[in-house]
Amino acid sequence: MKRTTLSLAVVVALLAVVVGLAIVTRPTESKAAPPPAASRVPVQQAELSCPSIRQLPGSSAAVSALTPPGQGAAGAGEASVVELGDRTKVRTKVEAPGKLASFGVDNAEVPPLVANAGGAFAPGFSAGAVARVPSGAGRGLAGLACEAPTTDRWFVGTSTAENRDAYLYLSNSKDTPAVVDLELFGPNGPIEAEAGRGLTLAPGATMPVLLRTLNPGAVFNGIAVHVIARTGRVGAAIRDQEGAVGTDWLPSAGAPGRNLVLTGLPGLTGDAGNVQLMMLSPSGESTDVQLSIAGKVNTFKPVEHETADIKGNKLTVIDLGPVNRTDAGAIRLVSGRADIIAGVRVVQGAGADAEVAFLAATPELAGRAVVAENRSGGAVTSTISITAPKGPAKVKFTSIGDKGEPVSADVEVPAGTTVQVPAPVPAGATRFAVIAEPQAGSQPVHVVRTMTETIGKTAVFTVQPFVPTPETAVVPNAREDLSLLVPQR
Repeated sequence: MKRTTLSLAVVVALLAVVVGLAIVTRPTESKAAPPPAASRVPVQQAELSCPSIRQLPGSSAAVSALTPPGQGAAGAGEASVVELGDRTKVRTKVEAPGKLASFGVDNAEVPPLVANAGGAFAPGFSAGAVARVPSGAGRGLAGLACEAPTTDRWFVGTSTAENRDAYLYLSNSKDTPAVVDLELFGPNGPIEAEAGRGLTLAPGATMPVLLRTLNPGAVFNGIAVHVIARTGRVGAAIRDQEGAVGTDWLPSAGAPGRNLVLTGLPGLTGDAGNVQLMMLSPSGESTDVQLSIAGKVNTFKPVEHETADIKGNKLTVIDLGPVNRTDAGAIRLVSGRADIIAGVRVVQGAGADAEVAFLAATPELAGRAVVAENRSGGAVTSTISITAPKGPAKVKFTSIGDKGEPVSADVEVPAGTTVQVPAPVPAGATRFAVIAEPQAGSQPVHVVRTMTETIGKTAVFTVQPFVPTPETAVVPNAREDLSLLVPQR
């Protein structure tokens, strides 16, 4: 008992000394040193999810990955693309930052993939795929960017119509189960989809969901899809196919906002084509939206579609027709009272020569961004569309191929216009990645890559946006602060 009492007394005495010192040495509010600024360090790990790619007779697919050179972490690292179901099966491996890695398959399904990068290979790591179907159902080009697993993702522009085979592909690359809810929105508001609630994916599992089966009675040519992971993180991608009209992947819609730019509109010839714009206010608040088109020469208002009234949680669908005619362009949306998301379905050509592609709002190019899978040679061309909605912009493009030395090109874009240029192609390269980087003094700019190929008499195409991939992460600094031991007044 005496020892216990003595020990307790010693502890109390020591605490009194520490607290007393802290009170004496504690700086006043006015003299307290500001906390050190947070620092940026290169990211050390990157993981991207790539959905399975169904193949049809005569079809082919290619997957490419790249870590941009320079500006990254020093030291060792590695990056590879492996199969989700068996990670010992490496499909391709990045040899070094600035070296393109790729693989291709013919007449064989590409399983769900995971692209991983660590150490010096992680900053800016990107991967993407393009499938080619020469004839029959799904004919055309279908491209997508592999994206990081997430808890929240939007898609705008797909369908639950009988003639549209629209599949949502979910995958879980994590070590713990994921539980996913799906929300669908149509022109009349939220679509009841109880079958899309509580979908469970085991680690390493994938799940295709045919959207029209979630509510067979709700048939709409345009819908928005919200993927919410209640537990875990998942990869999510939508592929939409309409018979002989073709097929393509939908780019994810990004975060809701009040100023959106959807670039990548192809130059449409005559009336043989249609641009269908779809918008949603996911907060449930109605808003008015101003529409304009940034074309080759200037920005103009589309006739009879200068404004649109968006009702909360109801998808607004507007047929703009061949709004941009023969020149590439972009749609700019300015919402008055609420954040919105948007997507575009473009049909180029008519009848048996029709081809479809999907666009989404592209983020401002605030840093380097990569589209990893591009092709050249023969009837295939890769072009780049750059939109500068607010002021003049300048962007540097660098292409790294499977052959030849990297090549670069600087492109200047006048304010309020969209400029389309050929992608620079390394000599002898048949496959290459393109890096886009805004230059000093450039105003906000939005960029996409369009790949086009003439198959028979049909010009098929697919569009992928340049979305900045994280190269650095913010690390907060800490400092010693004894005032934490002192009661605050």
